[in-house]
Formats: sequence, C-alpha cells, structure tokens
Amino acid sequence: MELSEKKKAACDQYLDEQMEAIWNVSKYIHANPELNFEEVKACKVQCEFLEQYGFQVEKGVGTLDTAFCATYSKNSQGPVIAIISEYDALPIGHACGHNLIACSALGAAIEAKKYMEESETAGTLKVIGTPAEEGGGGKIILLEQGVFKGVDAVLMMHPTSDTTRLAGACLSSKRYKVTYHGASAHAGSHPDNGTNALSAAALFLSGSGLLRQHFKGDWRLSGIITKGGYSTGLIPELSEIEGSMSCFSLKELNLLAQRVEQCARGCGQAMGCEVKVEIEDGYQGRIPNQILSDLCKEEFRKLGEPLMDGMPVDFGGEDLGNVSRKIPICNPYMTIFPENKISNHTEQFRELAISEAGAHCIRQSSKAMARTVMELLNRPEVIVRAKEELRERLEKE
Repeated sequence: MELSEKKKAACDQYLDEQMEAIWNVSKYIHANPELNFEEVKACKVQCEFLEQYGFQVEKGVGTLDTAFCATYSKNSQGPVIAIISEYDALPIGHACGHNLIACSALGAAIEAKKYMEESETAGTLKVIGTPAEEGGGGKIILLEQGVFKGVDAVLMMHPTSDTTRLAGACLSSKRYKVTYHGASAHAGSHPDNGTNALSAAALFLSGSGLLRQHFKGDWRLSGIITKGGYSTGLIPELSEIEGSMSCFSLKELNLLAQRVEQCARGCGQAMGCEVKVEIEDGYQGRIPNQILSDLCKEEFRKLGEPLMDGMPVDFGGEDLGNVSRKIPICNPYMTIFPENKISNHTEQFRELAISEAGAHCIRQSSKAMARTVMELLNRPEVIVRAKEELRERLEKE
C-alpha cells in the first residue's frame, strides 16, 4: 500500500510544532556534558521526554544504569524498528554532537509514533538509549545482553560536515597495551645495573612506525607512552604503551595485530625487558545497507536536502558497527557545516552542535528517519530484503 506524501507532510508539521521542546532537550544535554557510563542527566531528560509523549520507558536496561529502552507498540505482529540515541560527551564537551544524535532520535520517534497512532499499520517502535560510544562500547554490551533482541531494523543519525550522506563502511579496530619490565638503577652512578624499560618503549614506537611502510592503504596504528619512569635520576624499570589499530577488514585486522605483537615482543627482547602484550577487540566495522539507505535517501531528497552519491566509506569507528552485523541499519550522516569538511572532536564542532545548524540537523534528520520508519511499517517486505542484503554482505567479508 502506497503511503501518501500528504500524510508524511502532516506528520512533519507535527514535528515542527514539537521542535522547541526537542531543542530544549538538546541544549540541556549540551550544557551538561557527561562522560561514558556517567550520562545520568542526559538519560533522565530523554526518559522524561519520551514518557511525556506516551512511550513506555524502561530505565537501566541490561546492566547499564544510563541505558534505556522506550517502546510504543500497535499490534505486536508488525515489524520492530529501533531508533538509537547516543548522549555521552568528550572531555571537551559535546564535540561530536551527541546531543544532536539523541534529539534526532527523540524527534523521529514522536513523529513516527504520530503516524502509527493515526494509521492502520502494525508494528513496534523503540528508542534505545546507548551510553558510552566514545569509549566503553555501550551498544556492544546491550547487544550481548539481548536488548536488541527481536529488532528488525535500526536507524541512527550522526552529525557531520560537508554534504549530508548515507554512511558506508567504517573501520574495525582493536586496542592494545604493551608493558615492559626492566630493572631500576641509579642513572648516574650505576647505569650498568639497570635495564631501561623506557628504551624498549621508544624502540617499539620506532619499530612499529617502520612497519607502516608495509601497511595497506586503510591500515591505521597509533600509540602513546602512558608510563615511562618516575625520576630523571633513575633507569625506568616500567613502561607502558597504549594505542589502537584499525582497518576495514576484520581478517586483515587480525594480521595487523599479529605484526604489532611480534614487533612489541622483539623490541622488549632487544632491550632485555620482560614483555606483556594485551590486545582487546574494539569496534567492528559498519556493514552498510543499500536497501534501507536508498529508502532514507529518497526521504531526504523530498525534504530538499543535498546528498552525496553512494554510501561513502569513512575512517572513523563506532559501536553501531557491531549492531550492523546483526541487524540491518540505516545510518544517515547529517551535516551541520555544509561549506566544507571539518573535524569533529573539536571546539568548532562542539559550538556548531548548539547552533542553528544543529537545530536544522535535528529537524531534517528526524523527519527523514521518521518517514523511513513509516515506509518500513507500511512495507515490511523491504525489511525482509534488507535482512537478505545483510546476509550477503557478511558472506562476502
């Protein structure tokens, strides 16, 4: 059954009427930045907002106190569609615009709910509040704990710069920690009695840097010395390096991790130090979905939003990638600075996230995602095709 543009426009008008309340939530979250797993205020204000608009809200889902799941259901036989909210900040505040992500989820949810109330379509709409994207992987934890169980499709907006786009693949990552243990000695009188753990760390940073000559184009490696001695007069007996590695292919990421570990152990052996290497899985690369993205693109076009062609890849990483390997996703990247490409995680991006451009981002992306939800509820066969696409993409990895 075809969904009329007139019906969508009426729901858009409803969203416009609620924008002041939504923008107030965005300003509040922006003015009260909270780091990963500490998003008490951001969680509370969103839960109160969604309760006010008729959602059943469960707080502290999974084992995360600052996670939530808000649900509106009309005949449980229909599709289950989730819109994701992120709301953790960086140490310099909301320099990644998570206040906009959160409020685009709120806006899309209340507009889609309005449509569900006034139509005959069946389905369930969820807003899943996910802490700790900037570090900690809240979505991964909630995924493992079954919070996404039964969800058929996922939507989430992320603010960006340059031209609005539908996201393609992004990097998979691992985190590593290398610890060198040497022997302390007085650096002036008895340096021959010491084994310099800091020298091993310096050698590793040099050695891993030389590895880059043999890296494929999308491989990335970074690291910093987090411990390197306690006094200039003593040979450092302990050093630590922490860092990350990433690339698009999970298979190649394992190869990169193997090379980094070999380098770390070799540098420790060369300097006579004991070596401990710890490598942890990070965020898995995003699996884009052409079917859902094309559907959302069409809604952005109807709203007059300029769009990039295709689904461009990016060299960032996010825990939505882990979700995208289980459930088909639609991940629009809505611009808040269309003039040219700038970096997020900066003071400039933080200020843009509370500007008129930020409000426009919420308005446009809320409408586009809500319209996409309407289409999916109205045409559940699209979700079936999106799931098949996900299976095919995973088989080709």
